[in-house]
Amino acid sequence: MNPADAPARLPTGARDVLPTEAAELRDAEDALRRVLRLNGYREVRTPTLEYGEAIERAAARGVDEAYRLFDADGRVLVLRPDLTIPAARMIATRMADHPGPIRVFYTGSAFRLPQPGRPRLSEHRQAGAELVGATGPEADAELLELLCACLRAAGLERFRVAVGSAAVMNAALDAYMDGDDARRRLRAAAAARDHVAWAASARGLDPALGALPTRRGGRGVLEDVAREIPAAADACAALSRTLERLDGTPAADSVGVDLGIAHDRSYYDGVVLEAYAPGVGAPIARGGRYDALAGRFGAPRPAIGFGIELDPMHRALAAAVGPRPVARGAVVAGPGAHDAAQALRATGLPAVACADAGRAAALADVEGWRFLAVPHGDAYDVRDRATGRRFASIRLQEDLPSLP
Repeated sequence: MNPADAPARLPTGARDVLPTEAAELRDAEDALRRVLRLNGYREVRTPTLEYGEAIERAAARGVDEAYRLFDADGRVLVLRPDLTIPAARMIATRMADHPGPIRVFYTGSAFRLPQPGRPRLSEHRQAGAELVGATGPEADAELLELLCACLRAAGLERFRVAVGSAAVMNAALDAYMDGDDARRRLRAAAAARDHVAWAASARGLDPALGALPTRRGGRGVLEDVAREIPAAADACAALSRTLERLDGTPAADSVGVDLGIAHDRSYYDGVVLEAYAPGVGAPIARGGRYDALAGRFGAPRPAIGFGIELDPMHRALAAAVGPRPVARGAVVAGPGAHDAAQALRATGLPAVACADAGRAAALADVEGWRFLAVPHGDAYDVRDRATGRRFASIRLQEDLPSLP
């Protein structure tokens, strides 16, 4: 690489977010915040930097996928590779006296080293919710219903939430697998959705185990697995009770069973979930129950949560709704543009002043502003880019804000 090109390049996995996309992401985050607050979840923030030992205490892969640096005392610091672990640490330490259940949410970025041969972003913008101190089907159903409400509020009409169970998979593996290495191979195959590797590792065992990651559908799937793998019957029944709680709710038609879900986060020990939407191959949300995690930082507390991946969700929204509509705002041209723009801003309508009419038109087009106002005699010639209509206006501050 030519050293002169270095300032124009970005690190592997990094990307810039330009104004239109930034505005869309902000709108989606605002919609998610409104739903979460409406459901009694309170916003928290955790630091971008965590001690490496805190991450190692909670995650099997430790700091292997994290960006690392050192403080003045030589202690290992990491850019948080995960948002659930910092939330669990904060709740276990700073909110230890809260009687519970604790309902919190957050928005922020997690940072993970890109893996060789697996191109992906290194910074993951997320919005997440955690319900701590509540257990059982009611709590699990609350989070599933909340996730569906969030995705709808963000603008998605078509999505699917797939629900599995780490407890079902653990029970099945305990019933058929003797060695830890064999279990690890199967878990890795499940996390990678590599059914060929799973089948190869399960070869010679009960066919029900070999087929487990391909089992998906309605609650009948759980009945079949409970019958074929008796050791998993209790875990199947628990998941079935959770899904029953969704009957009659707006979430019921969006949630289904997928026993192939196996996150690469080792702390999940109950319900696990992934959400998908048309136009995006990666999950737009992940989550699950992690009852043992809080105990690694203090007193044990049952917990369940989810994280919405905002970049994949944004791609799903773009695929669903097409080009973004023009932004509600105006570009005003001419020698009096500054004062006219100020008058528009006083009404709450965004406005940009640009003395040159030709540049004003280009600016309105490239940035997507709805109105272009150019002086014409004693009035302004206004072009409404949303409707194609053109009209004359003497007082922009009265005419433009009143248009639907």
